[in-house]
This record gives sequence, structure tokens and C-alpha cells, in this order.
Amino acid sequence: MEELGYTLLRSRNRRKTIYLQVGRDGRVVIRAPLFTPPEEIEDFFQRKTEWLMNRLRERERVLKESSPRAFMEGAAFLFLGNAYPLRIEPEKSAFRDSLLFDSQQFILAQSDLERGRAIFTAWYAEQAGIHLGERLREFSRQLDLVPQGFRITGAKSFWGSCSAANRLAFNWRLIMASPAVIDYVIVHELQHLVEKNHSPAFWKRVALVISDYEDQKRWLRRNGPRLNL
Repeated sequence: MEELGYTLLRSRNRRKTIYLQVGRDGRVVIRAPLFTPPEEIEDFFQRKTEWLMNRLRERERVLKESSPRAFMEGAAFLFLGNAYPLRIEPEKSAFRDSLLFDSQQFILAQSDLERGRAIFTAWYAEQAGIHLGERLREFSRQLDLVPQGFRITGAKSFWGSCSAANRLAFNWRLIMASPAVIDYVIVHELQHLVEKNHSPAFWKRVALVISDYEDQKRWLRRNGPRLNL
């Protein structure tokens, strides 16, 4: 890893706090009050070095794991929180134009490799509709909250959403995450049928069902980029 450095941004609006953040591009930024002595800022940075290095290593790991998948023998693909290898079948395989999963591995025909991404996407979306639909019905009964339907979407801007008309939508990529993460997202959106915001009252409602929701929320924020093809 390269030697650590940072960009310093001073502000008249900050009172006494010095704040460090790592941007999406990996740039390290320190925000400090306008007249903070340079030696105080440098001391703050040195005290944060270990934390910062851990964050940057984690970022490198996530970027590496979120790179486009290679559709080749032995490549790992996520499903319900676990990684399974891909097996490539010969040209004359009976599995053409489809993806098979036998609870141990994925199976794809050699002739379908060029369309591997589309085939996997369709399979994931179908499985998401089945699994999320079942869990949504269960939580709907438990909470006595019934949405006006739901759909599976490929939008990359959200994991789940609740419209003003109480229709729910979920990203098919969620099927790659663990059941606990999926349950959190489902309950999160269901509770929006009552609370159309992220107020303390909303999070209290979520916590009544998903007591460790903060862990699931944190995992999704850090590992979300891994849930891709």
C-alpha cells in the first residue's frame, strides 16, 4: 500500500471537531476548523493511521471482489450468502440455454458462456422473486402490513423501495446476500408502509423485528458492491 497522505479542507463553519473521511475514490480527506494548528491536525492523522489502513484494505478487498465475474470453470458465484463454484458442461450438454444449481455448484453449458451474464441474471431474478416473495408474505402476516404488490427490479440505485402507493420493489442482487440481510431489507420496506421516513420511530419499528438490523445495514453498506455479476 502506498504511503498514506490526505487532503486538508479547512472551514469557518466547523467548531472544534476534526473529521476524517475516505471518499468513494479512496481519497483521504481531513476537515478541520479554520485556525486549527497544523501540528494538531497531523497528530490527529497519526492517531487515525491504523483505522485508516484497515478501511483502505477493506476498500481494496471489496473493489477486487466486486469486479465483473469471469464465467469460467471454478469461478465462484454467490447465492443466499454462500459462494458456489461454476461447472462448465461440454458443448452438447442437455443444460443449454439454462443455468442449473444443485445446492453444491452452478452448472452452465460451454455454448452458453458468452451469454453467461444474462443467463445468471435471469436465474437470480427468478430466485429473488421466489425467496423474497415467501419472506415478504411471512413478514406481512407477522406485522399485519400488506403492500400493494411487489416487484423485482434491476435498478442499481437501491436495494429496496416503497412507493407512495405502498408498492414495494427489491433489487434482484439481494438474492446473493445472506437470508438475514434479505430479511432486514424486507422488514425495512414493510415498515415504510407505516413510517414514510427514517425517523427514530421508524428504526424502532424495524428493531422490534430485526434486533440486529444495524449489523445487517452495516454489512450491506460495506459489501453491497460484491453483490454483482
